[in-house]
Amino acid sequence: MKRREFILNSALTLAGTAFLAGCQNNDKIIKKEGKISKRKFKDIEMPLLGMGCMRLPMQGENVDMEELEKMADYLISHGANYFDTAYKYVDEKSEIAIGKILKNYKREDFLLADKSPIYKMTCQEDVKKIFDEQLKKCQVEYFDLYLCHNINNNVVDIYKNVKMYDELSKLKKEGKIKYLGFSFHGTPDLLKEIVKEHKWDFCQLQINYLDWELVKAKEQYEIAQSANLPIIVMQPLRGGGLVKLSEKSLAKLQEQNPNVKPAEFGLRWSASRKDVMTVLSGMSSLQQVKDNVETFINFKEVTPEEEKIAVEVAKIIQSQGEIRCTGCKYCLEVCPKGINIPAIFTLYNQYKLGQKAYRFQRYYDSLAESERPDKCIKCGLCAKNCPQHLEIPELLAKVKDEYDKIPKKSE
Repeated sequence: MKRREFILNSALTLAGTAFLAGCQNNDKIIKKEGKISKRKFKDIEMPLLGMGCMRLPMQGENVDMEELEKMADYLISHGANYFDTAYKYVDEKSEIAIGKILKNYKREDFLLADKSPIYKMTCQEDVKKIFDEQLKKCQVEYFDLYLCHNINNNVVDIYKNVKMYDELSKLKKEGKIKYLGFSFHGTPDLLKEIVKEHKWDFCQLQINYLDWELVKAKEQYEIAQSANLPIIVMQPLRGGGLVKLSEKSLAKLQEQNPNVKPAEFGLRWSASRKDVMTVLSGMSSLQQVKDNVETFINFKEVTPEEEKIAVEVAKIIQSQGEIRCTGCKYCLEVCPKGINIPAIFTLYNQYKLGQKAYRFQRYYDSLAESERPDKCIKCGLCAKNCPQHLEIPELLAKVKDEYDKIPKKSE
């Protein structure tokens, strides 16, 4: 709550605390009337919905601070008090904007997460130097959660060379970081290595119903689960790709419930995973905030029937675009190199249908090298086994050419 409201609302705060103490059920969900659901994470009550601060409201090239203040007010007043920012977000304006807005509130009334930009590190000393810079930008003395940002196969050597985990662990001991984790966009094998290498408090993974099988989100989820790592979900709507569905996809989604909205369904699906503590949504308007808060005030886990619908919608999405792949995986049964053909074609289709080039690049890079198009030996077995009669070797070469045209950028 804002300082000006503290005295008037202190009695209500005490009453709310007493109410929450009696509302925890077996799956750690805490419910309070008029507030979004929360889940217990160590000594924190984590809101099931968090604000991802990568897509803030804008006026031209500047952050719309008036709209952002309204959004923060609405979120915090409804219990959605978790904000996730990063060094690079909004052309390095996100941390500053969020810091100015959250300065209006008592520090204990919000949870703030920030991330260490691996791509900027040149030496071990840079880790603390940049961390101190982020504290100043956000106008706080500590971060509730802090992450090694976007550990992936391209930057993992930098992360290791600057001893990022060791340096951040020192800051944690000093009380400047409450909980230390990492966000991840790499291969399952790398994830196994990272979770075994150090003792983490949590991790942040890309989990949504399209990527669950497509780019092995399920496998990554299970790796974190086996390591007893609580999970924060990023990209539950795949950067908006699961909001603007085709007519065919939407019809399948609404087959049992004509009133269900794509965004609501996608958020509920991700939040229904058992070991997820928070789902981030990159909200950029007050209306988006209101819609998402409504979903989590009345949060209901997806039913078995809805799980099946999610699978069907994912298949339809996979079949759309320039490459008419239906995701049947018959090609995988005969490919001697183990190339992830359905995933590659879907990533390409999403890109050609309007997804940002850097996202196509990131998803492509998240595939194991052995699964990428350049490993194709053009044996033709996949094409012979394809029910859609696709010339798969030629199409794989096409995808590789498109990927190569995209300039490589740092995270």
